[in-house]
Amino acid sequence: DGILDGTTPPEREEEALRTISSETRRLSRLVRRMLDLSRLQSAENVTAQEQFDVSEVLVRVLLSLETKINSRHLDVDTQLPDDPVKVWGDPDAITQVCYNLLDNAIKFAREGSTITLTITEKGGKAHVSVRNEGDTIPAEELPMLFDRFHKSDKSRSADREGVGLGLYIVQTILNNHKENIAVTSENGVTEFTFTLMLA
Repeated sequence: DGILDGTTPPEREEEALRTISSETRRLSRLVRRMLDLSRLQSAENVTAQEQFDVSEVLVRVLLSLETKINSRHLDVDTQLPDDPVKVWGDPDAITQVCYNLLDNAIKFAREGSTITLTITEKGGKAHVSVRNEGDTIPAEELPMLFDRFHKSDKSRSADREGVGLGLYIVQTILNNHKENIAVTSENGVTEFTFTLMLA
């Protein structure tokens, strides 16, 4: 409005436009996420159950985030089985889960540290873990991480791009699969682990 009515000085117009552009993108992301949530929570949403290799999904997501990983000078340690890890579920939805967890891990990792990806099989389940090194999340905040719009105090300054829905979407997808996700954060190491039924 200031630009339109001439009250913003010409030398500040570019800065104001950058703010408008950034906020527009943020609102666009928020609307997209809200639509994703609406779809996930709708009564007619039925999770497609098919067999797929969760190991392959994780590696594909990792490759898609290579630029972000390199920009923060992170190492990646993949501890994955040699053979495919066949699970039941909706591969597109689980791709979203892996993307959200990895994207968070990259964003909040200490620059130059290591992200560790692990898949183990036990009790008829695949256990998929994403671990990073960075700030420890206070114990009292851990239960709230999956709440809608929750952003930890540490992430508020570091994550100006986020809208606080990534982990809520992760949990919603896994709930639709009747699966679990857990998080631990101790001594600067934070790890998210979710389960899927082995096929």
